[in-house]
Amino acid sequence: MKPTLVDAVALNRRYRKAPVRRRLAECILGLVALSLTGGITVSRAAASPFIQASGTQLVLNGSAYTFVGYNNYRAPSMPGGYTCGGAVSDAQLDQMMAQVRNASGGTIVRTWFFQSYENGSANNFAAYDRVLAAAAAHGIRIIATLTNQWGACEPGHPYRDLSWYQSGYLQPDSGYALSFKDFAVSMAAHYASDDRIAFWQLVNEAEAKSGGSGGSCNESAAASALRSFGDTMTQAIHSVDPNHLVSLGEMGGGQCGMAGADYTYVHAGAVQLCEYHDYNKETQGRPQHLQDDETACGSSGLNKPLFNGEAGIRGASGQQRANEFDAKLSAFFSDGGAGFLIWSKSGSGGSWDIPDGDPTEAVMLKYSHGGPGPSTENTPPPTSNSTPTPTSESPSPTPSSSPLHCTITIDNGNVTGQCH
Repeated sequence: MKPTLVDAVALNRRYRKAPVRRRLAECILGLVALSLTGGITVSRAAASPFIQASGTQLVLNGSAYTFVGYNNYRAPSMPGGYTCGGAVSDAQLDQMMAQVRNASGGTIVRTWFFQSYENGSANNFAAYDRVLAAAAAHGIRIIATLTNQWGACEPGHPYRDLSWYQSGYLQPDSGYALSFKDFAVSMAAHYASDDRIAFWQLVNEAEAKSGGSGGSCNESAAASALRSFGDTMTQAIHSVDPNHLVSLGEMGGGQCGMAGADYTYVHAGAVQLCEYHDYNKETQGRPQHLQDDETACGSSGLNKPLFNGEAGIRGASGQQRANEFDAKLSAFFSDGGAGFLIWSKSGSGGSWDIPDGDPTEAVMLKYSHGGPGPSTENTPPPTSNSTPTPTSESPSPTPSSSPLHCTITIDNGNVTGQCH
């Protein structure tokens, strides 16, 4: 009869009072026998090409992963399609991605994958595909943000208020063909197997005031709505795409619905990442108003990865700005942050923009840890109106054929073994 793991446990109990050398020798022999006869099934963590979360860390291909990069809201503005901030040619897009990777060591670009870029035609993925192809050619992944709190780059939709987070996202609005939920699910289904997507972000800077951006804030109602929205949307996306993490998308620092303890409450749900944005505190490496959010998401709190989705400095330029970013990057990663993105690298020439050759690029390069790029051949399936069958599990890893190694540990009279 084939030995089982129960036999290994019995072996441990039998020899707890035997001399240490005898226990060690016989336990080694027992574990080796079990491994040779197939009595121990060894499972190995999958080295996934998709970014995953493990506590406060991100993991890529089985290794801890941190990132630096930039925001570029203009990237999906394809000539002949919907544009925001001016059309970006293929050559300009390629040059920007090359600069991010080569000069700054950037591996992530965050940009808008709003429904507006479908240009009035549902399931028109051309603008998004162009961005993903340009990014992957330079080893870069894309954080795809699916709608804007503020309405910019989405003509026709106003501020996303409390009623939208309660139920409005379930109905088409702003002249769009699809509700936000249906649009997000269609995107997730189409790109489910595409590792060029870093992760999905539901909203740029979600908050839930009543009656517009200048309206009042019912904090309790806003927190409840944001939590429900985040839970519903994360579950909906994962029903068709179990591979990609989901971020709610938030500024942090006390937005309506995430003030004080409500930041923890909202993020304690299904969303898998925490975020904040760092503006107007140029000389503070670790701004005081964001420290509570760091604590909330840390290992003693929610134990979820935190990334700085936007960090902007416009009160300084050149080496002074580079030094201020250096202080921020150092403080953020020293505190266990997962990723840091500067606003912006869009070529717009605005006061927030980091031009090519700026000293900030060298600072970013110092904090880059690289990591494997996405597949350049990972093309989504042909566009169709059908939805893949939902699945709750990721594909099983391919069994490894590498040799089995066993380690024996003796601790306070207990003999344990581990094979890997």
